[in-house]
Amino acid sequence: MAFDLRPITPSDVVFLAMDLQNDFAHKDGTFGRNGFEHVPVAAAETLPNVVRAWEVCRDLRIPVIGVGLTVLQDLDGNAIGIEQFRPGLRELFTREGFRSGTWGEQFLDGLPEPDYRIRKWGHSAMYLTELEKLLRSLGRNVLVMAGLGTNGVVEGTARDAVSRGWDVVALKDGVCAPDATLHEGGLNSLGHLGRLMTSDEFIAAVKG
Repeated sequence: MAFDLRPITPSDVVFLAMDLQNDFAHKDGTFGRNGFEHVPVAAAETLPNVVRAWEVCRDLRIPVIGVGLTVLQDLDGNAIGIEQFRPGLRELFTREGFRSGTWGEQFLDGLPEPDYRIRKWGHSAMYLTELEKLLRSLGRNVLVMAGLGTNGVVEGTARDAVSRGWDVVALKDGVCAPDATLHEGGLNSLGHLGRLMTSDEFIAAVKG
């Protein structure tokens, strides 16, 4: 990298687990039932690495923030605030998915309990959410990201985080995308924004 990055120490790290929700990552969720069944498959391949890193963070008292998509509804139950999504997803989200309080919006069974939960509305966990306030209040400077999708929420959040002064680390075996091309493209971008590490490399770093 051409710029200096902060060291990875337990006292300066926050772990972001992103979009590991039933409607994205479970075969019976909205994506799995509507032609995106490859997304739950990709997520399942990365989950063991995510959970391993997550549990180490919990043991070391590194804050874990679970980030998830919520589709807002008007007083008549219609989806609102979805204009930022591409047409196919807008059509899908108009019909179903990610409604507040539903099974689909919840995180996957078997995941550890996050210390904090953040609802987001689009491709960045920073945009119009309380995440920035929480991170600044915690006083931590290194964001370690895992979950899905590599080229979507992970990359989108990383760009917003870097522009606000945080260092970012993406776990390259703990993030996934709908296909290999999107995944590799996302990793390439993330490598220019910050650091790429495997889950084992991250665990070794925080354990010292």
